[in-house]
Amino acid sequence: MLRSLTALLRSLMKGVDKMKLTITDSALDQLRKAFSGDQKLLLSLDDGVGPFSKVGVCSLDTSYDVIAVDKDAKVPDYESRLTTNAGDWYYKGYSKRYLDDDMKLDYTNNRFKLSGDGGILDGNVDLKDLTTQKTAK
Repeated sequence: MLRSLTALLRSLMKGVDKMKLTITDSALDQLRKAFSGDQKLLLSLDDGVGPFSKVGVCSLDTSYDVIAVDKDAKVPDYESRLTTNAGDWYYKGYSKRYLDDDMKLDYTNNRFKLSGDGGILDGNVDLKDLTTQKTAK
């Protein structure tokens, strides 16, 4: 039964593109300076949901943060996985509607810019190192 369910799920997923994020060399350099590299990274829509978003942004644009948490941190709001050239990151599944399937994170003019096929998603992405903060278990 479990094998047939697994086979069914695999067949349904064929042809489904996974979202991916390409991180430019300049952005990777800055991320390495900001984070030690031994964390779980989150691409977080700052909408007031979850333990890492204190208030939602009330505006006509979207705001994202790149958040570093401890590898073993419980992050149930970030249930979806995003493939990057620097390993997997996690994001809130419902925020996919505000993202593109093929995105780029770049660092120019002292700021991070998240863009996709549709244009700029956030021209000023913040970095947050919350590795000492744990969510409720």
